Amino acid sequence: MEGNNPYTVMQGYRLEDVSGVEVGRIEDTVYDAPSDVLKYIVVNGRAVPADNIEVDAAEELVRAPYSRETIQSAPALEEPSGEFDRTLHAHYEGYEGRR
Repeated sequence: MEGNNPYTVMQGYRLEDVSGVEVGRIEDTVYDAPSDVLKYIVVNGRAVPADNIEVDAAEELVRAPYSRETIQSAPALEEPSGEFDRTLHAHYEGYEGRR
């Protein structure tokens, strides 16, 4: 991975929801092993899909396109698998951009 990849240093960054409310601090990042693509960020033990997050490295801030309630009610992080991916994406489906 390149040294300027903002995803490699996100632990500790603040996570804000779609309306700018702080959800917590990023505890971990989960990558797809074969492709080395970021799959999830983890905050308060909950996985958030990394597909549409915005990273502001200068502010150490990540914005997710979901409400705080949606993130807090997401499935707890499990060992990544196809089944977990389906469950997680089903949880977030339809919530993107809602305030």
